[in-house]
Amino acid sequence: MASRDDRDLQRYFDGELPARRARQVRERIETSPDDGGRIAALESMQEAVRDAASHAADRADFDPLWARVQRGIEREKPLPLGERLGYWMRRWGVVVAAATAVVLAVIIVLRPTDLPPPRNDVVIESLDVGPEAVGTIFTISDEAGDTGKTTVIWVTETSAEGEQ
Repeated sequence: MASRDDRDLQRYFDGELPARRARQVRERIETSPDDGGRIAALESMQEAVRDAASHAADRADFDPLWARVQRGIEREKPLPLGERLGYWMRRWGVVVAAATAVVLAVIIVLRPTDLPPPRNDVVIESLDVGPEAVGTIFTISDEAGDTGKTTVIWVTETSAEGEQ
């Protein structure tokens, strides 16, 4: 069984120690030739494994694998829209339906029911009607009863195209 020191050296080498513990192990490595030798052995082992893996990857022939992948892609055909929607509904339909029901319930429960009826406090001050135009002036009172908004509307009748 590996000692705590051996585990700490391995975790230090792999960069897995917290910063404070890593500083303590680094200080120990700098003062202990034995620990320094273990780290050097780990580095040489890492380099040997890296070289072997790199060499094996360089020699690997991935063409047969890629040919199988391409054949598999060609065999796969996209599902028709109806089947895709059916799959989606089987997978997510219940969740969407439940979420929709919750949202509707919240809207119904929180719907304001005690709103005052709309007001129509419009006072028409004058109405002018001429042969070609109609002009209306009216004032709308706000909720406090102030009459500060006056509106003038002019409606001009024009003949349609082709009429005299």
